[in-house]
Amino acid sequence: MTEAIANVLAQTNHPGLTNTEIDRVLEQVRVTSEMGSNKRDRLYRTLHNAQVRQGCGNALGAFVARAMAPTRYDNDPRRFEALRDQLNAVLVLHGYFVNNDGKLAHGTQVNTLSEAAKLAGELRTELNRRDTHTVLLQYTKEEVIVNDLFHAMSEAAKSVPDRVRTLTGIGLDGADLYDEAFGTNRTPPKLFINSFDTASLISEHKGFKNLLLGIHRHHRNPRAHTTRHGSTEARIDFYDLFGLLSHIHRRLDNSHTLCCACRPYGTNLHRGQLQGVDAHAMANCTLVRSLLSGMVVGQPSRLVIKPAI
Repeated sequence: MTEAIANVLAQTNHPGLTNTEIDRVLEQVRVTSEMGSNKRDRLYRTLHNAQVRQGCGNALGAFVARAMAPTRYDNDPRRFEALRDQLNAVLVLHGYFVNNDGKLAHGTQVNTLSEAAKLAGELRTELNRRDTHTVLLQYTKEEVIVNDLFHAMSEAAKSVPDRVRTLTGIGLDGADLYDEAFGTNRTPPKLFINSFDTASLISEHKGFKNLLLGIHRHHRNPRAHTTRHGSTEARIDFYDLFGLLSHIHRRLDNSHTLCCACRPYGTNLHRGQLQGVDAHAMANCTLVRSLLSGMVVGQPSRLVIKPAI
């Protein structure tokens, strides 16, 4: 347990403690620092030997309490949460956890890494704090439980084309799917993220399609042709990707398609043809709503939607 704690608190990168911070805490708990091959080894040797000399674990508990005192992180509370989550992910294997006061406390003990990850809930806790879209949480539930960043990012990227297929009924993938759904220079869109009735909104629509293409080429395709072996995923990249994909799913939440009643007319529906469109379509179809809006403000009687790309 001492080594696990040292590996977290003395990790090389953020949010680990610096050498200066470690020395300061050791001084506060009256433990003399010892030599080590690196920061983590030094802290482990120091705390281990102190416990051997004292014949108890007081030195370890005191160090954790000082190092994790919430007042130390007044200006960076996220660092405290990150360290506590990482500590709890390993301490649960020993029947301990770090409480809100930053102190070691007895808790439930588990015997497997998957049980430990599920109980500690490090990734899921942070994703919830960031208001991650529920679709992503559903697609990556198992991967997040076992802290499998590689496959979680892969499954998350797959959620976008799956969502577009569900919304449109188009059975394609990749660029073919996005061309069919969001339109090209020769074909009109079937799925709209806005009212698509000004140059600015049309430009936004094009940009959204290009964003999906970029994610497909940058995140999904490479992982589809590689394995987890030898791959390293930084947590900050993991959280950033989930933030971007959450934004995309929120835009898809408010997207619209041409209703079945409008599709026979393409994108050149006349006001007179609205008689054949049922009430539900008139309330939910982008084309019908835009045309009705044009009737109210005296716009031309014919709506022609330009190709998206």
